[in-house]
Parts: sequence; structure tokens; C-alpha cells
Amino acid sequence: MAVVKTTAITELGGTLVVDFDADNTVEPNVTGETSGTLYLVEIDNTANSTDRAYLRIKDAASAPNPADLTPTWMFTAAPGTTASYSMPEGQAYTSGLTMWCTSNATAQNQTAPSSAVIVRLIAS
Repeated sequence: MAVVKTTAITELGGTLVVDFDADNTVEPNVTGETSGTLYLVEIDNTANSTDRAYLRIKDAASAPNPADLTPTWMFTAAPGTTASYSMPEGQAYTSGLTMWCTSNATAQNQTAPSSAVIVRLIAS
């Protein structure tokens, strides 16, 4: 398992989730089966010089395979870059967050990036 969840008391969000090898494998329920608010998404795509990374996040406690899912949110990082998305007011979720990463924006795409993508989320 390459996903790490850390809980700490902060003014912004108390949960840091890090996936050190985000790919097309669905990581279910990374925040726990609970409601909360998503504040920050960071996608480190520096290991991929030619692939764009598309992080897909679903408000769902569990999920089958990526072909069966429509993400609630989708974020992208250009090849060889790190992209950060800040949501000061936050984005509420009700069931927990499930995520996966592809190299194509097409709906229900299952193509993994060539190299590992590192994803960090801050939520409450």
C-alpha cells in the first residue's frame, strides 16, 4: 500500500493524504468513511516527461474499477511539473474520497501514467 493518511490538528484541515505511486489503480476511501471538506490538491508529475497526469477524485467510500466511475473532481498536471490546487472555502464531500490517476482526460479512461505520480490532499 502506497497511500499514507496522517491526522493532525491544524486550522485548515486535519488530514493529510499522500499517495506516493498514484496510477490507474483505484485507491478507495483514502480519507475514511466520513464526510469532510477538501482544501488542497497537489500533483507531482515530475517523473513523467511526456505524460500529463489527470487526478480523478470521487466522493465515494469505495469504488470498483475506473471504467465504471465518473469523478466528482478532476485535476491535471502538465508533463514534468507539479501543480497545486487550493480551495480556500473547501469542497464538501459526504462519503469519503476515492482517487486514481490517468494520463488521458477522456471519461472513464484507464491509461496509467508511465511513471509514478505523487498526490497530496489536505482535507478535514
